[in-house]
Amino acid sequence: MSTANLAAMLAGNARRFADADALVFGDRRWTHRQLDDDVNALAAGLVAEGVRRDSRVAVVADNVPEFLLLCLALAKLGAVVVPLNYRLTAGELARLLAHARVGAVATVPEFAPLTTAALADLPQVRRFALEPVDDGWTDVRALVAAHRGARVADADLDDAALQRIVYTSGTTSLPKGVLLTHGNVNRNMHAQIVELGLRPTDRILNVAPLYHVGGTDLPGFGIWHVGGAMVLHRRFVPAAVLRAIETERITGMVVAATMLDMVRREPTAAGTDLSSVRWLIFSQVTSALFGVARGLFPNARLIEGYGLTETCSGLTYLDAAHQESKQGSVGLPVPWVQVRVVDPDGADVPVGAHGEVVARGPKVSPGYLDDPAATAAAFRDGWFHTGDIGCFDADGYLYIRDRLKDMIRSGGENMSSAEIENVLADHPLVLAASVVAAPHPTWQEVPAAFVVARPGLTPEVLIAHARQRLGRFKVPREVYLVPEFPTNPSGKVLKRTLRELRPTLRPDWTYDDARRD
Repeated sequence: MSTANLAAMLAGNARRFADADALVFGDRRWTHRQLDDDVNALAAGLVAEGVRRDSRVAVVADNVPEFLLLCLALAKLGAVVVPLNYRLTAGELARLLAHARVGAVATVPEFAPLTTAALADLPQVRRFALEPVDDGWTDVRALVAAHRGARVADADLDDAALQRIVYTSGTTSLPKGVLLTHGNVNRNMHAQIVELGLRPTDRILNVAPLYHVGGTDLPGFGIWHVGGAMVLHRRFVPAAVLRAIETERITGMVVAATMLDMVRREPTAAGTDLSSVRWLIFSQVTSALFGVARGLFPNARLIEGYGLTETCSGLTYLDAAHQESKQGSVGLPVPWVQVRVVDPDGADVPVGAHGEVVARGPKVSPGYLDDPAATAAAFRDGWFHTGDIGCFDADGYLYIRDRLKDMIRSGGENMSSAEIENVLADHPLVLAASVVAAPHPTWQEVPAAFVVARPGLTPEVLIAHARQRLGRFKVPREVYLVPEFPTNPSGKVLKRTLRELRPTLRPDWTYDDARRD
């Protein structure tokens, strides 16, 4: 019997950690024995409803326990889960459901109308409800109850067996269906366990959406591999996060920079005991916000990380010994992956020089669903080409500088939008900054800055600050003060959306010159 099946860990946990918490959701709790029992019951129920090995089942739902139970039950059967973003339109969902060729879809009451609309031209697709929905939807909870006590053998799977199809957020193009195998997920779990030092006493707080690798793989399923507990929240609510950390004695969590800022603004933050947290993973955090995190979580390793859907989440982490001295770096590769920085010909660039970040290893996706052109473009010569621009320092620490797509080409020169963003973010009244290219009749492109600011910041003050730190040609020619940025589920700013919004907005400040500074 092969051991590659993701769900194979459940039976062992049911014996080794039988009565310890596995999953907590509000006042609902599962021990490891109960989790194993419910997954088996659901697997039996799915078989009775016609789900088989290699069946594809989509999910349109926010974070509910049945989402995770379904993922594990499908894995047990050797079926494939297709988690979809509930923020999409019905038309977008319909295209993805058709592209993935799903045989069933599961949802919750809030998104049942959206999902129903998406299924208008797909009447053959079976419908499951993770929480009770009106007639026409098979109730997953009822399936569990009806098949309680059943045992279903784990499908005999190898590392190449498909576990999941995850659609990219489409930050640079239309969504692509990333293929993640049982081998990818298992190696990712092992990497997270080693990197984070996960142990049975750990309790992670999971507020990232489960349709994204940030929710299922960072460390996600990895916490169960060691017999620990996941405390799941339906959505991110700062006050609820603080309360859960204190009452559930959370030891680790993943937060986007915007979430971290919201937590520290919450009035109850100062009086909440956050001492149990021993690691915190984030990305794109400014030095000022890093200092805030250090004050809030005095016992935590603060981990700047870098990863992609195609790498099954975290690819590099900043180690504890260098979290202060290498601030701004995304750290070193996690176990079982290799990372390089290369020029357009695929040759390694010198230390400190910029190039494209490429990676390979058993946690890297084999490619995209039914898209040989995109697969050939991104996965070539044995390496996954991330599309991110980075560099290594002399100690081998990786720094992400920009997306290839986000380089600004101005007057024959390339400038990094990330460099400009870092300068703007250093101003004490700036909460976040994002810079995109704006078309220019003379220089081809010039920088346009979107800024989330604290009260009191004026564009003129910000530009004066930028002119002290940047060459004149890098100083933004447009400034837009906005209340927040559009982001994807992992908290990354959707620059494509900003580029699309820009022509519809009136800038708070503009500067155009007839000559090159």
